[in-house]
Amino acid sequence: MTTNAKVPVTLRKKPLQTKTKRAAKGVDKRLANINLRDELVAYRKDRILRAACDSFYEHGYHDCTVDMIAERLSGTKAIVYYYFPDKHSILYEIYRWALEEVQYLIHRAATENDDARAKLAEIARNYAMWVINNTRVVGVYWREVQSLSSEARDAVLAEQKNIDNILARVIQEGVSNGVFQMPDVQTAARAITGMITFTYVWWRDDKRLSPEAAADFYAQMALRVAGVLD
Repeated sequence: MTTNAKVPVTLRKKPLQTKTKRAAKGVDKRLANINLRDELVAYRKDRILRAACDSFYEHGYHDCTVDMIAERLSGTKAIVYYYFPDKHSILYEIYRWALEEVQYLIHRAATENDDARAKLAEIARNYAMWVINNTRVVGVYWREVQSLSSEARDAVLAEQKNIDNILARVIQEGVSNGVFQMPDVQTAARAITGMITFTYVWWRDDKRLSPEAAADFYAQMALRVAGVLD
């Protein structure tokens, strides 16, 4: 009697566990498919943005056509329009992507280092490496800002100001701690970002300096602009 009473219990448990496992596997599979789709979309959009950036850089935003962008992708403009509604949305996305990248690098340098001197040097170094590795992106960024709609341009300038503000706070921290001597921290911050950004104009792959040597040079220059006290 005792054995017979346990059998139904065992039989009830097994189907429930099997259904739960099947459901869990189904969820995992759906999530995996969603992740793969997201990765594929991100990859294709990145390719479009890179192709568009090259086209804007070489031809200028207004003279560049969606057909030119599609040609770089070895496809038709339908591919471009599938992910972006128009040419302006592509341009704005280039700005958004660039700002997100730079803000991440600068914020990380500002939070991962202990003192103001190390923070500012690492910010300059990281930003210089990013500019060197993305000269065409930076070129489009500075040449085509007037091609943005007024709303998009205001958003870009606001985010750009946030970057300068991070540097200004680091410099102010150094001034407060007696590391830097700089009466106008905001101007110093803009001078540093402007100096490094201009690299896109003259940089040619390893002609005079390696990327790492150039980044180290800018780190030292940033400290001087901030009025580093030895």
